[in-house]
Amino acid sequence: MNDVDALRRDIVSMVDELRSAIEDIGDGGMSEANVVSNARDRLRYISALTEQAAGRTLNAAETIADRLHAQRARAEALMGRTRSPALRAFLAELREEHQLSAADTSEIIQAQAFQDLVGQVVNKLMVTVQKMEDGLVHLLVDDEPDPGLLAGPAVTPRAAISQDDVDSLFD
Repeated sequence: MNDVDALRRDIVSMVDELRSAIEDIGDGGMSEANVVSNARDRLRYISALTEQAAGRTLNAAETIADRLHAQRARAEALMGRTRSPALRAFLAELREEHQLSAADTSEIIQAQAFQDLVGQVVNKLMVTVQKMEDGLVHLLVDDEPDPGLLAGPAVTPRAAISQDDVDSLFD
C-alpha cells in the first residue's frame, strides 16, 4: 500500500466523520445527503429564530428602560413639589427601585449581545464545515480520468496488423 492510498483512506475517514457529526444534528433515519442538508437548514433556522427572539427581547428591554426613565423623571419632579414626609419617603424608595430596575434592564440588554456573537459563530462554523466537506470530497473525486485508462490496449509494433493481413482473412 502506498502513501496515496493511505492519504485517500484518511480523507475518506475525515469525510465520514464530518458527515456523521453533521448527521448527529439532524434526524438519523434519512439518507446521508438529506441529513447534511437538513442539519444545515436546521442550524440556519435555529440561528434565525434565536436572532428574532433576541431582537424582541432587546426591544422589550429598551421599552422598559425608557418607561423607567420617564417614571423616574416624573417622580423627581413630584419630589421637589411635595412636603409630605410619607410621600417623600415613598418617592425616595421608588427612585431606588427604579435604579435597580434600570440596572437589571441594562443587564438584559448586555446579555442579549451574546446571541449576536453565537449567531456569528454558528454561521462561520457552517461555512467552514461546508468548505471542509467540499474540499475533502474534491480530493476524493477524480475530475480527470486516469491517463492509463485512456491509452487503450498496449500494442507492440511487431504485433500490429496491416490492412492486407485483414483482407487476407476474407480470401
